[in-house]
Amino acid sequence: MSRPPLPSARSRSGLEVRVLGPLDARVDGASVVVDTRKALAILTLLAVERRPYARDELAAMFWPESDEESARGALRRTLSVLRAGLGERWLRVDRTVIALDMAGVQLDLATLEGAQGSSDRTLLSHAAEAARGPFLAGFSLRDSPDFDDWRATQGAAVERMVATVLDRLSAAAELAGDLVGAVAAAARRVDLDALDESAQRRLMTLLVRSGDRAGAIRQYRTSVAILERELGVSPLAATTDLYESIRDSRLDPVLAQVAAAPVPVARRLPLVGRDAELAALLRTHADSTPSGRLVLVTGEAGIGKTRLGEALADIVEGNGGTTLLARAWSAETAIPYGPIVELLRAGIGRPDASDRLARLPPRALVDLERLVTLPPTLAVRAPVGSTAADPGGPQVVATEDRSAARVRMLDAVAEALSALVGGPIPGVIIVEDVQWADDATREALTWLARRLNDRSLILVLSWRPEDLDDRGLAFAARLEEVAAIDPLRLQRLDRSAVTAMVEAVPTANRAAIEVDVVVEESEGIPLYVVEALAAASGRSSDGPHHGVRALLRERLATVGEMASQVLAAAAVIGRSFDLATVRAASGRTEDETVAALEELVRRGIVRELGDGGSLAFDFAHAKLRDTAYEGTSLARRRLLHRRTAELLRSMPGAAQDRGRLAQIARHERSAGRDADAAEAFREAGVRSRSVYANREALEHFETALALGHPDIVGLQLTIGELRTMVGDYAGASAMLEAAAAVASERDLPAIEMSLGLIHVRRGDLDSAASHLDAAIESLEDRDGAERAMLARILVERGLVALRARDLERARGCAGDALVMAEEAKDPAAVGAAHRLLGLVARERGDLVVARAELERSVALASGDPDGATAIAAGNSLALVEAAAGDRAAAIDRLERALGACQRTGLRHLEAAVENNLADQLHAVGRVEDAMDHLKRAVVIFADVGGTPGELEPELWKLVEW
Repeated sequence: MSRPPLPSARSRSGLEVRVLGPLDARVDGASVVVDTRKALAILTLLAVERRPYARDELAAMFWPESDEESARGALRRTLSVLRAGLGERWLRVDRTVIALDMAGVQLDLATLEGAQGSSDRTLLSHAAEAARGPFLAGFSLRDSPDFDDWRATQGAAVERMVATVLDRLSAAAELAGDLVGAVAAAARRVDLDALDESAQRRLMTLLVRSGDRAGAIRQYRTSVAILERELGVSPLAATTDLYESIRDSRLDPVLAQVAAAPVPVARRLPLVGRDAELAALLRTHADSTPSGRLVLVTGEAGIGKTRLGEALADIVEGNGGTTLLARAWSAETAIPYGPIVELLRAGIGRPDASDRLARLPPRALVDLERLVTLPPTLAVRAPVGSTAADPGGPQVVATEDRSAARVRMLDAVAEALSALVGGPIPGVIIVEDVQWADDATREALTWLARRLNDRSLILVLSWRPEDLDDRGLAFAARLEEVAAIDPLRLQRLDRSAVTAMVEAVPTANRAAIEVDVVVEESEGIPLYVVEALAAASGRSSDGPHHGVRALLRERLATVGEMASQVLAAAAVIGRSFDLATVRAASGRTEDETVAALEELVRRGIVRELGDGGSLAFDFAHAKLRDTAYEGTSLARRRLLHRRTAELLRSMPGAAQDRGRLAQIARHERSAGRDADAAEAFREAGVRSRSVYANREALEHFETALALGHPDIVGLQLTIGELRTMVGDYAGASAMLEAAAAVASERDLPAIEMSLGLIHVRRGDLDSAASHLDAAIESLEDRDGAERAMLARILVERGLVALRARDLERARGCAGDALVMAEEAKDPAAVGAAHRLLGLVARERGDLVVARAELERSVALASGDPDGATAIAAGNSLALVEAAAGDRAAAIDRLERALGACQRTGLRHLEAAVENNLADQLHAVGRVEDAMDHLKRAVVIFADVGGTPGELEPELWKLVEW
């Protein structure tokens, strides 16, 4: 059956990749058509990162559970599909390297990045329009965790960029007198993070300034509802005070204009308590010509490292120097060269970047182009295959020594950064939070730090000592050896410094600030001082989420001792809990538990559920539960998990409730009792499998195996069978081979049969026959139940012969299987033998005999608990009915088989039934219905096989079963 036609092409030319919102890739206006999501994922990765990737790097990222050969084969197929989808353009592929030629490529993310530091309203508007939604909204790869981690990291960075653009756009519109435009941008900013009260206050103020006082009041009430629903808290005092001023028409228009400006308090407050450190930085900067200097700044979180660097940058830029700033992020440690790329992009975005970089040799530009997109006047195309990216470090050259490639890349980065900041006034390069930096970035920074001779710049690196791991400590030690001065170790502010910060707050906002309270609450940590002043003055600091976390901890800290104990037990149980469970877990009396819950409800930490029936409770917000859990010691958490597991196990019906079993298993694991947890996970898997919750069962069995359950072979065999059912044939094969390596002779036939079934489905008939023959040979001398197993294996061996067009062997296997199944008195095995006889008759053209045999098979399979047997029999009979001209009966039978597939989760069989149903519907003229089923078949076929998400031609041929 032919595939549906391609959508009509748009008029735009070139390759357009839109990653802000749902993924949309188009060539010359027409959507890129590929058969696998991984092809689109690779296209997205290459476009966003704008650098080449080594084949091994992509294979490891997208097929992590496959062996090297299988992963590389899957990558080859995917690249072939992608290249065809791109019309043989843009994708540069050779033996070692994959890259995207960015010439003619339009990337919406580049528009957003280009607007980050701009005040140009037109540029900001274009960037805001490009931001259609979250990064790659709705796009993920369930079997490629590294890609999903990259997607999540990029998503967080994109959200920060969008927030910055919207803030700047709102300010630019306001400055131009366009209050309508300012309100629209501020409203989008609120939509991005409705919990950011500073954004809410700005929108309220702009609404008032635009004459919409009622709209400002409505916005406040919307904010109240959101905070109550999401966090269970009231707005900050600053937000409420603003609302009351608006409500009572007391808002001074001049103050309203100031309040609307999105300028964080930290930017307005002077640098205090850091005179000695700033002076040391300025002296070192003055000494950094003709040779550069390295300065290290350390201190705990919130101590003011960023503010000190900003003060240095402000002074240097005021004197005509150039500064580049970047930061490492904890969520981005897996992205090579992340901060380095940020520095390079910031430098390349400057007007004089082309002139500065023109001094670099062409070879260095080639290396740089693997990290960033150079200005068009400097772009140098490297020969395809000359280099490839190495995931944890510098570039790798296919035709030369790896170390030489690393040296060349590191030197190119150092030369570029030096050129971008050099000049009569020494430049400044600042990288913050390098405790989170990836290994490649650390290597590049160390290389530059050791080679500052004849480079007119100062390199400032900052980190938190408490967050350095062993490798981070070694990195810090290497840098201290070459630093120009001793590390600047920032200390907490004293009372006089805090007072100076308070006095810097505008007089109109200072009345509500008590210095002693700020000193006590902040404990001299500048970030906390800023947040306290921001809350008191009605402004926002740079990190509103810090305030939320502090607020949550503050709320929990106010509860009494008994309530705190009950709260810890509730947090261990989970979001929802009932009175009896939390009482038993906490060990308190009923009266004590009730009193504690009353206090927690009164304080808004816990809320009551239900309508007067059995009393139940829930946390007002998930973050409250998380905060309470994190605040409980590990020893007490383990005790509470153990008590909860024992309580759940004692409840009536627990052994039959798969949800309860899963809860027990998780509590046992968290209690540190791995053996009990392993058995509970196995029991949960058994119950889940009995109701065809195959993926849930698979997760439970895999966890049981990982926790050391003693039935290794049994679990491996079960996991292999489940992976086969859901279409993960590569994973199933790997697990079954592992089982075969340690299995006893008695267990081997079942394993060999399962391996044979996998090869049958993948179309490898020789391997399938080999495994099934081995299973038959090992069972020939056995009797009883094992004779029934032998009958089933003979049926599968006959199906292999049938697919190989060996009808005589297939007929012989069917006859032998029927005799053995009848001797074993196994109706399901008898039915399977009749199914094979029916299929052989169909191949011989005897539809009467085929139909009779398959009707017997369907009748016998109806009582078999294995859903696959009945579905396969019905599918085969439907094909015979269709061949005999009774298409109505075939369609009815296939629709029933399809429903059974969907209930039991048999993915490959479901694809086959969808395909067959599409054919029959098409034959009777129901073309649209046929196309719907065909599309679903294509999706499922693409999701099963050697590696989920990759197509294997033989998979499509297995439609008879």
